[in-house]
This record gives sequence, C-alpha cells and structure tokens, in this order.
Amino acid sequence: MDGAVKRASIYGIVKAGRTNFLDGTFDVGPLFEGGVHFYEPGEVSHAGEERHVHEDHYEIFVGLQGKGKIEVEGESYPFGVGDVYLVEPGESHHVTADKEDPVALVWLGARRPGRQKSGRA
Repeated sequence: MDGAVKRASIYGIVKAGRTNFLDGTFDVGPLFEGGVHFYEPGEVSHAGEERHVHEDHYEIFVGLQGKGKIEVEGESYPFGVGDVYLVEPGESHHVTADKEDPVALVWLGARRPGRQKSGRA
C-alpha cells in the first residue's frame, strides 16, 4: 500500500483483442470474485462499520451509471460512469451514492500479483 489512490477511465483501458481489461493498467493478479451493485439514493456501503478493509486482496470498482463518491483512507473522490478505482489491500474504503442520481457499479476482487489459487489469497 503506497497511499496513492489509483484511478483510471474505462474508456482509456479497454482495448480490442485484450482478454483482461486490467492488463497494463493496475499491477494486480487474477480476478476471483465480483458483482454488480445498484445503490439506493444516498446509500453508503458498509454503513455501521468503523473501517471496511480487505487485508488479502485488491478491490476494483467500475462506474456503470449515476454518480457518487468513493472514500479511501479518509479522502473522498468523485465516482461516476467509466471511472475505475483500485483499492489496495489494507485500505479502508466505502462508496456513497448521489441522492439524485445514485451510482451503479461493478466490484471485482483481484489477487495480489503471483497468486493463482482459487478462493481468497
């Protein structure tokens, strides 16, 4: 964890012929879990948790529609369509949906580089 938030745009990283859109964008291992979440207006992920972290893997968020913000280690960043954020192992994070145009996103779990086994690293 180097303390710098990693952000990209889906429009700049999707390339024809690539089998993994993250290749060359973030230094992470294979993806192993994920899903889509449609937030309610003003919803805060992991509400009630003092700190939400994953010690053993990266988490990647891709904005599909709407707006919101992602908070990583206490710093807030705008989050919307096409934004891609990488949260490193050990970084506290959560997403807050806009009250008028709530975000929908894809979340993905990725192993640390060099980890290939199924399940969590």
